[in-house]
Amino acid sequence: MAAQPPTSVDVVVVGAGTAGAIVAGRLAAAGDRSVLLVERGPGAPPDPSITALTRLPLDDPERSAPVAEIRRRPVVRGRGLGGSAAINGGYFLRPHLADFDAWPSWWTTERCAAAFTALDGGAAGGGAMSVSTFADDELGDVAAAFERYWTPRSGPPELGAWSRPGLVRVRSNRRAGRRFTAADAFLASPTPGLTVLGETTVAEIVHDGRRVHGIRIGAEHVAAGDVILAAGALGTADLLLRSEVLRALGLPRLPTHEHAERLVRFTPRRSVQAPALLQSVVHSDDGLEIRCYGDDFARFIGGHAERGVPIGVTDLREPTRGVVDEAGLDLGVPTPESRARMDRGAAQVAQMLAASEFTELVVPGSIEIDPTIGMSQHATGTLPLDGPDVDHLGGFRALRGLRVVDGSVLPGPVHSGPHATIAMVAWAIAEELTGQNKVFQ
Repeated sequence: MAAQPPTSVDVVVVGAGTAGAIVAGRLAAAGDRSVLLVERGPGAPPDPSITALTRLPLDDPERSAPVAEIRRRPVVRGRGLGGSAAINGGYFLRPHLADFDAWPSWWTTERCAAAFTALDGGAAGGGAMSVSTFADDELGDVAAAFERYWTPRSGPPELGAWSRPGLVRVRSNRRAGRRFTAADAFLASPTPGLTVLGETTVAEIVHDGRRVHGIRIGAEHVAAGDVILAAGALGTADLLLRSEVLRALGLPRLPTHEHAERLVRFTPRRSVQAPALLQSVVHSDDGLEIRCYGDDFARFIGGHAERGVPIGVTDLREPTRGVVDEAGLDLGVPTPESRARMDRGAAQVAQMLAASEFTELVVPGSIEIDPTIGMSQHATGTLPLDGPDVDHLGGFRALRGLRVVDGSVLPGPVHSGPHATIAMVAWAIAEELTGQNKVFQ
């Protein structure tokens, strides 16, 4: 890690989470350009205790940061190498193949599948992200009961690369019980031409309204031919606002999409084994993801009071629509139709928990549906690919030299959590950029 930023580089990448690590690592590895990767959090790998799948360190001030939301709902994003992937549940699940039918024409299903396979190894697992499906003998107690209930009703769990309607066994980016992040995969070995600056905040993007000229770190200007934003949908939006890029482009606000989630909880009769937070899900025909969490959130997150083991009911078909603007972040609320879908799913989960498969796990009379609807920490879609503001590779149409490669650019809903899809997008865009000249636009 460098103590001081260079005065000039070919490319600046902002954010060392999944997308930023992939893009910076692959551009530097191409060997024909200098790359500066800037990260506001620690520039060193996290302590092993942080990455254990049995812990979600959302309370760790070094590796996580709260994001203010107008409706005062809790929003937490990761800091440091690996970003949010260093502190999340280790879920790395492809969406449904049909989701890509509505993507821009450049993003063919063949191109997307090839990028996914490079990262997750396809059905066999592996790949750059060390992905594997949880095996039968790895399932925790709640997940095992969940699959016993659903297998006669929707068939055996899907164990392959793609998710689909029905019971789906979760795939995870992991090694030896720990999250394996894109920083582990793409930044662990020294790469000539790559400089990583941790504990460094980008004050603004330097531009003249037509072209980007670099970034400002404190009082220092780092000149760059290209700036790639990979700070996550919310971090990137914040930097664009602070740099008055949106104002220069006549964009008063950015849209956001989120996955709303209703929880159904029960009190367990005994302590349950839970080697990971989420090992099995059901994708319903009407777009819900029923998430079988392994134990009380308090088991995984420090400082949380015990409230019972949760089963999540999440609407993947119709994310909430919110905004980011100068007034702040508003993640929006579910539509009446979305709320009704989640209510039906919650009632179905309550029925499941009362079934014989859960008799040994659930205290009678303890099943409760949470009255409030929460969010999944999945904000995406602020600058969709090939939309009015950025092209099919995330390059701003009206501000040359500036590109966005993170969850901001997902062009529509996907039937899974967005982590694997964000990684796929970053891989595919990096693949294209490494075949071009130093100046991409």
